[in-house]
Amino acid sequence: MQNPHLKDVLVNFPDVVPDSLPWPKDADAWSLKDLEIFIGSGGFLKPKKKAAAPSAPPAPPRTTGASSPEQAVSGYAEANGTALPAADAAPAVPAPFGFETPGFNQEKHRFIMPVRVHCEDTAPNGHVRVESLVAYAERIRSLALKQIMGISLADLKEKKLAILATEFVVEVVGAGIRVLDTLRVETVPEFPAAPLFPWDTEMFKEDGTLYMRGLFGLNLCQISSTGAYSGVDESNYRSFTKELSRFADPGKKRFSSTSLRFFMAYEKAGSPFVPEKYVQARYCVRSSDCDMYHVLFQARVPSMMESCHSGEASSFYVNIRMSVRPGDDLLVHVLSNEEAALFICLRGKEPVLTAVGRYKVGAMSQEEIKCASIRLPLLLKYCTTGEKPSCDDFDPSKV
Repeated sequence: MQNPHLKDVLVNFPDVVPDSLPWPKDADAWSLKDLEIFIGSGGFLKPKKKAAAPSAPPAPPRTTGASSPEQAVSGYAEANGTALPAADAAPAVPAPFGFETPGFNQEKHRFIMPVRVHCEDTAPNGHVRVESLVAYAERIRSLALKQIMGISLADLKEKKLAILATEFVVEVVGAGIRVLDTLRVETVPEFPAAPLFPWDTEMFKEDGTLYMRGLFGLNLCQISSTGAYSGVDESNYRSFTKELSRFADPGKKRFSSTSLRFFMAYEKAGSPFVPEKYVQARYCVRSSDCDMYHVLFQARVPSMMESCHSGEASSFYVNIRMSVRPGDDLLVHVLSNEEAALFICLRGKEPVLTAVGRYKVGAMSQEEIKCASIRLPLLLKYCTTGEKPSCDDFDPSKV
């Protein structure tokens, strides 16, 4: 945005990051008063009368030699200030990233998009709800797939393919946030081996500090004639991801063909999860918990578990093991202490969903994730028979 009045107006709005606002094309010709209205409303109010757009718009900024965080995350697909060659580069982005329009930064190997924090996204503890953070991450992935990578989720379904989110971790690591603040979402996919399709995600506040970090374990699946989902084989996986691999970050790999288990991306705490309380609760899955495909929307899980265990979680691990649909009656086993709670959700005898919520500051540990994944058979036996699990990740001695 090259409006000559911009610097004068920004003096009265020191917390505003100009690149985070959805500038219309004719903003370069706005008056000082027009700019004040637009910036003061966080980009919500636009002038009723707009001057004609200049005949020669300013050239897009280069991404090299960035002297500020805003410059460093330019949405233009350039490297060393030069447009990338079409043969081996990501598609050129015609404009910088904006709301509902992700950009791809080749230098950072990141898809980038700002999101606005509205009142319904906030929690009583002054943070963004975990549910909203998961939804933000889902939004940038879907838009990046469609607008930049050329993959529509609807088109995938017609080809009997689907990308399913089965595991994720979201951790709030920054200070509180305000209504109408902007978060800058940055994400990058990884293609280790069939069927895993993980996305590393971070969200930054307006001052450039890290607010959230997350990891989403998606799987590329094929849909059978009966509607059942199963992971694609390696051949179909490589065929699908061949052109997409250029979007990955070669310098940052959390998985490999011999290391696909989600918990392996997290550090060990060096001690087991030690619950101090055990209760059972029931939860009936609502239509509002599910999406248009009549299956559970992964972002809803933290809010669902909040109805079974009170508290405002700052971090969550979720493992969706089977399809969950409206009307499903879940028996929820809750094992908790002051810092965390483990949720095991059964539909009849089937463990369809597990989760771990952390309620005090601290990184999600490998032991906690294991309790809600590979240790599940042992923990189910403990919940039903009282038999103590023989593993180093879970210690029920204080229950």
